[in-house]
Amino acid sequence: MDAYLFLLRVKYILAGLLMVVGCLPIKAQILRGSVKDGATDVLLTAVKITNERTQQSVYTDTKGNYSLSAEKGDPVLFSLVGYQEQSYIVPASMGVAEMFISLFQLSYDLEEFTLRNRFTAYQRDSMERRSTYQRALARRKGGGLMSPVSFVAEKLSGRSKRTFQFQKDFHHWEQEKFIDSRYTPSLVQSQTHLTGDSIAHFMNSHPMPFDFARAASDLELKVWVREQYKAWLQADNDSTASKSRPR
Repeated sequence: MDAYLFLLRVKYILAGLLMVVGCLPIKAQILRGSVKDGATDVLLTAVKITNERTQQSVYTDTKGNYSLSAEKGDPVLFSLVGYQEQSYIVPASMGVAEMFISLFQLSYDLEEFTLRNRFTAYQRDSMERRSTYQRALARRKGGGLMSPVSFVAEKLSGRSKRTFQFQKDFHHWEQEKFIDSRYTPSLVQSQTHLTGDSIAHFMNSHPMPFDFARAASDLELKVWVREQYKAWLQADNDSTASKSRPR
């Protein structure tokens, strides 16, 4: 009888412990997995994975693998130039959560035809650059969990400073390259009939904002160039008139 009561007590104690553990919040400290092309099953390099809660980002390596700090319920965005962005919610997990993602290439429906599975020269160059500098671009500044010694060491490290400065410069270069891919001398010539050095002078005088270059349609680009050309001519006429006035 005593043995029966002992076993019964152990049973209730274990049941209580399981209930307590079940009520504890479950967080995935690490999210890991791989990203592949949904049509070809080819593993994708330089896919950007962003925890939209913390804004921390990493990139897939040459084998398509990634590892990112995340918690249960965090929205995570997967993006790559030329592919449809996809967002997922981190599932509950003990310590490590895994997500294996398939991305699909964009399809552009045009009036005349449908263009599929093609990258612009800028997109190909951008993917190659991100793959080349993947390690430097994936480097992130230490968070609050760093030890004081590590935090100070990072602050004083010349290599860390150069890496973070390179990331800023790389972001700026990418924007400049993208603008150059849309705001071209041939576009300016077709809309203004300028030639030679006049094209460069006009483009330098009227740089295109990155946000506009990214969002504008081809028609909007042409309209923008024509409007800027009118302003350029007016400014040139005003300057000529000012110089010709008697002093």
